[in-house]
Amino acid sequence: MEERNMLKNKVYANLVDYLHTRDKSAEFRREKALAIIEEQNDADKKAVCLHLDKLTLTQLHVLHEIGERPDSNVTFISNQINVTKGGVSKAVAKLIAWELIQEHYRADNKKEIYYRLTEEGEKLAFVHARLHQQLENKHEELLERYSEEELKVIASFLKELTELNTSSL
Repeated sequence: MEERNMLKNKVYANLVDYLHTRDKSAEFRREKALAIIEEQNDADKKAVCLHLDKLTLTQLHVLHEIGERPDSNVTFISNQINVTKGGVSKAVAKLIAWELIQEHYRADNKKEIYYRLTEEGEKLAFVHARLHQQLENKHEELLERYSEEELKVIASFLKELTELNTSSL
């Protein structure tokens, strides 16, 4: 029983370390984004850098979804990124104010508002997509180290941890 408690403490300590390093990795992601921006021309670099520091992760994900599906609406985006419609609406309002996305209506539906990226929004969505791909590649490399049984345990633990965070305490 003592070994089990020690192991549980180690798991918890590693989880806390992960959360702390995740916060620190935001700065690392910014540096990676700047490296991607370096590949673009000077005008694009300036435009992307102006917005990079002020965008939240939710706003970046909204940009990504609109880039993937130009006729996105709040409901679609909300379902894709698992954020409330209110949260998406707030992100959309900021993105419109910063001229990164624009509203439009489809000919077959004048009631529903849809969104598309502006040229500036496309530049940021490109940087986000590249960062996302790099992160996915790193996660894939990490997960390859584990057996199928270990992956089942990891998936179960992360699902329960997410449920714990989303349940009322």
